[in-house]
Amino acid sequence: MKSKNVLPYPITPAKKDDHLMDVAKITSDTYANGQHLEEISKVYFANCHYDWDTSRLAFDGDDLIHHWGVWGFPMRLGAAQVKVAGVGAVVTRKAYRKQGLMQKAALASFEAMRESGYDLSILRGPHYAKFGYARAWNYVTYRLNAEEIPKFTIKQSYEVLGPQHMNQIIALYNREYADFSSTVLRPTYRMLEVGDMGAYGWFSKEKLIGYVRAEPSEDKKSLQCLEATGDAEQGLAVLGELFRKGNYETLAFFTLPKPHPMLQIIRRGACIVEDKYFYHSGWQVKIINLYSLIEKLTPALQARLEKSHLASWTGALALDAGDQQVTLSITAGKLNITSESAEYKLIGGAALGRLLIGSDESNEIFQQENITCTKEVLELANTLFPNLHPVMSHWDEY
Repeated sequence: MKSKNVLPYPITPAKKDDHLMDVAKITSDTYANGQHLEEISKVYFANCHYDWDTSRLAFDGDDLIHHWGVWGFPMRLGAAQVKVAGVGAVVTRKAYRKQGLMQKAALASFEAMRESGYDLSILRGPHYAKFGYARAWNYVTYRLNAEEIPKFTIKQSYEVLGPQHMNQIIALYNREYADFSSTVLRPTYRMLEVGDMGAYGWFSKEKLIGYVRAEPSEDKKSLQCLEATGDAEQGLAVLGELFRKGNYETLAFFTLPKPHPMLQIIRRGACIVEDKYFYHSGWQVKIINLYSLIEKLTPALQARLEKSHLASWTGALALDAGDQQVTLSITAGKLNITSESAEYKLIGGAALGRLLIGSDESNEIFQQENITCTKEVLELANTLFPNLHPVMSHWDEY
């Protein structure tokens, strides 16, 4: 007799040649009312950074009944670069829900992520705290009325960008966003249609030197700038012209990093900044491999110590994520990862991921997550894990 605790539906890796249309169909049925199947298959799965090796599927015979999708990408964390598994398009067919399929697929995928060298996983949604995810970042929107838009003159003519410009867009984005934390190292999605891009660029001797990506909001009342590179004043001038042509009520800026030069100009004037907080329904982060993550962050952590009042501090700090632990041995600002016991302990559980990506001020994370520690540990955390104001460009969301 088969055990009642054993699911009759095996969890398997995804294979592009065999399963492309299956995963596109289950995604289309769930999120697009069965529409846009070809676009979903070509753009969302086949022509991007979807990771077939770490995604997981469940079948009932030949029918796909569950999909746990993974999009892999390098992400910047301050001066470091880490490997992130973005999880999306998680679907269980209605007739097969509440049978533990998602849990089995998730656990199998986490194991595959670790074997594939991932450091972190990031996703959106309200159902994942039980898998070790904690809040990652907010949605921040800058909004300007017509009279508040900075008035700059267009310095160079611009044009609509298309797929033929994609390589130049990727190169320019990677160069100009290199210092913005939690941005993705591209390529991610290679848009197939001009309408999917909403990008307007300007050139010097046929070389792309700047662009803005802007599109109407769902209610058509606002023009949203979703990305910008190049001369910030030129970009604002282009946005101003697009705004006037579209008869919009407001100009908004969404998923631009806080230090972005365009936002620095805007903050010199009048604007409304909306900071939309999520807890278990927005962006979430999970540590996949604490050791490898700390190893990659060590140079940045050491640099922060050396520039702080703790530059001469000596001791050992244990970082405890619940299922994983590492110890930072610190000698006069020099860091090493060890397995030795530590006098100072930061027991953060899943919330340790929030500290490592700089999702908020350390004091606020400790309060929100009910983390208790000594004064010395809090002081170390404030120095090692500052607020990095993380954000991912709208283009790279999965």
